[in-house]
Amino acid sequence: MPTRAPLGADIVVIGGGPAGLHAAFYAAWRGLSVRVLEARSEPGGQLTALYPDKTVYDVPGVPQVRAGELVAALLRQLSPLDVELHTSEVARTLKPDGASGWVVETSQARYVAGAVILAAGMGALLPREVRIPGAAAHPDVRTDLPEPGEFGGRTVLVVGGVPQAARAALELAAAGAAVTLTHRRVGFRGDPQTLSSLETERRAGRVRVLAPATLQRLTPTGAELTADEQLIHVPADTVFVLNGYLPDLSPLLPWPLAWDGEYVPDGPGGRTALPGVYVVGDLARSGGDFKLLSVAFAQAAIAANHAARHVRPELKVRPGHSSERGGYPAKKA
Repeated sequence: MPTRAPLGADIVVIGGGPAGLHAAFYAAWRGLSVRVLEARSEPGGQLTALYPDKTVYDVPGVPQVRAGELVAALLRQLSPLDVELHTSEVARTLKPDGASGWVVETSQARYVAGAVILAAGMGALLPREVRIPGAAAHPDVRTDLPEPGEFGGRTVLVVGGVPQAARAALELAAAGAAVTLTHRRVGFRGDPQTLSSLETERRAGRVRVLAPATLQRLTPTGAELTADEQLIHVPADTVFVLNGYLPDLSPLLPWPLAWDGEYVPDGPGGRTALPGVYVVGDLARSGGDFKLLSVAFAQAAIAANHAARHVRPELKVRPGHSSERGGYPAKKA
């Protein structure tokens, strides 16, 4: 467990998907400090992990928007506010803190807050495990998005057809890595701009694309693939196997939240069985099978305002109209 001093905030939001980001907005809009804990290396929850290239049609007031673009807009809405986003951190324990409210521990840090908002969706979206012959023999096999700047001058193999694979190949190549991108099918998923850029980089020889190709095995120096009925050895210092994500609720299940299967029962305002702990989005029992963005956004707004009142009793639950505020509140020094 982490040993450094705990990080404080008025509210901790567990989950950086659309419900968590909107809850963070409303709490920070009320002038509170917020920390958002996201299990993946980037925010957005299911929108970025599972279908960033898909078009979403049911966002209120927005006729259509790509899922990845919606996440970018939610983040822009947060940028003027007192919100800190902590990625690659899975919340593992929740303990009461007599002075401040609650302590949330991850593998990296401890967070102390007056209230906690659970927006974990179906669970932490963690990368699928690698099931490729020879994977144990290669010295550097990874399953999540890279920090491209770390791989300049290296030889990299990216495996997968998901949108993250095409984006990773482009970012790594831009950082100076020698990149090969492979997939068992001829096509890759991604937004039109990403796929167009990938084709440009392929034609220019800056990204090598082997698709369709069958990955036979990894070796200590790279990988062996079959393409056009030929066995090809691809050298690689690092192999990224990007084959999507699976939800994992297991870190949260021991928390005393009166679980109803995969749901957390909630009362008015998103209250749970624990005082000062609220639940929104797909994790909330009240939403049932209505796993809709419009439902999650409404739950997030209501719970955030109740959480704000819990932390600051002098605040009213009802936030008033945003048009009457005259701008964003100033960030705390």
